[in-house]
Amino acid sequence: MGYRTFLVHVDDSEQSERRLKVAAQLARAFCGELEGVYVTSTREMTPFTSAILPDSVVENRLRESGDAQARAEERFRAAVAAEHLTAARFTAPAGAPIDAAILHTCYADIAVVGQPLPDDAHAAFANDLVHGMLMGAGRPVLLVPHFGQFPTVGTNVLVAWKETRESARAVCDALPFLKRASKVAVMSISEPGDGSVRESQSDAGIAAYLARHDIEAKVRHEIAEDIDVGNLLLSRAADLSCDLIVMGAYSRPRISELVLGGVTRLMLQAMTVPVLMSH
Repeated sequence: MGYRTFLVHVDDSEQSERRLKVAAQLARAFCGELEGVYVTSTREMTPFTSAILPDSVVENRLRESGDAQARAEERFRAAVAAEHLTAARFTAPAGAPIDAAILHTCYADIAVVGQPLPDDAHAAFANDLVHGMLMGAGRPVLLVPHFGQFPTVGTNVLVAWKETRESARAVCDALPFLKRASKVAVMSISEPGDGSVRESQSDAGIAAYLARHDIEAKVRHEIAEDIDVGNLLLSRAADLSCDLIVMGAYSRPRISELVLGGVTRLMLQAMTVPVLMSH
């Protein structure tokens, strides 16, 4: 069991190189294919827009758009060459960018995207892209932090476990990583005052599930006394020198939209290592 198709979000930003490197390394490690999907917040020039703008403005916008796409593809090709990948393709789909990204992700095993960069001019688009892919594609999403270097991903894994659909989905989606990992730690966290019987049963259950997949994991339960769950999880990941966190992506309904839950939102803001999320 393994990933066969990796999709990576490509644009012409500096952060793109970091996630391209991670995605290409993983595609090589899993002997998989790599698809680079170029989507940006820049709106396409529609026929109507082209008709009402001066020719010089239209030409300048088209040239800038073409140059940005060319730079992005050049970065993609460089990452592919560095890992000697033979199965790789670059795609620049037309239409609404987030919808296009979601659609392409449906045909991949896993998507690799960047952590939204705070205060960036395109931060809103980056957040919408991550949210859309997490909630709409039905595939695991690997988020790469916007700072740091990640020569390995998935050799030392921390699983955030909770008896929920999202958490169970994340563990199942991460099995290819977990089977290859040298170390797997499973951490369940409860709030002060929560019952201990269910938690002990839950810990035994996830340990047995992983054992049936020949994955030896150390399971531990902690109570978040003076720290919130997300920061406790990040602290333990640092203590254990983990290079991947696996967790469910949670949302809360708000009228007609889904809003990311508190722990999910914090991880997106403060992650220090790659995080695999599933919804």
